[in-house]
Amino acid sequence: MGRKRSIDRDELMQAIERVARRAGIAGLSIDAVAREAGISKSSVVYDCDSKAGLLAAFTRHRMSQHRADFQEMLARHQGQPNARLRAVIEKFRTAPTEEEIAMAMLVSASMGENAECREIMRECMAEDVDQIAAEAGNKAKMLRALLTLHGMAFLEFFGFYRFDDETRNEILDELMVVAESDPGADGDPDP
Repeated sequence: MGRKRSIDRDELMQAIERVARRAGIAGLSIDAVAREAGISKSSVVYDCDSKAGLLAAFTRHRMSQHRADFQEMLARHQGQPNARLRAVIEKFRTAPTEEEIAMAMLVSASMGENAECREIMRECMAEDVDQIAAEAGNKAKMLRALLTLHGMAFLEFFGFYRFDDETRNEILDELMVVAESDPGADGDPDP
């Protein structure tokens, strides 16, 4: 029995992830992904074109999953001033899992390897910054809160520091007070 001719996109992304975890980004190749997925090399080339295409597809896939999860949190804050910032604060209430840290490392490595992956991440980050600024009455204050959140994420996702739950919640409670104190773009900004 020969190899399957095609594969579901999620299955392909899982194969890319397994190869990258096992062999690192340097060991990621069309051949390795095809073997892992049990499909022909030409099927992988058709879907992703090259190693750079594998990395970009994987990065897009992971960011799409992240955005879908985030939409649920964002929906809980709709109608409130600074809804996006409030949702980001909520997202950070839970420390990253080992799985999330591993994914962050893979995506980070892909950005080092591929300019298209950096651009995908840049677009995602710019969307958050632009939206938070657009929703804010006091843009600088809300962006400082976002910067604090991303600083926390950087420390934890790259293993530089792990906040205990009490400290994490104290920081996030203070940031939520900042977000709640801002009337939003439709209100009067703080002085």
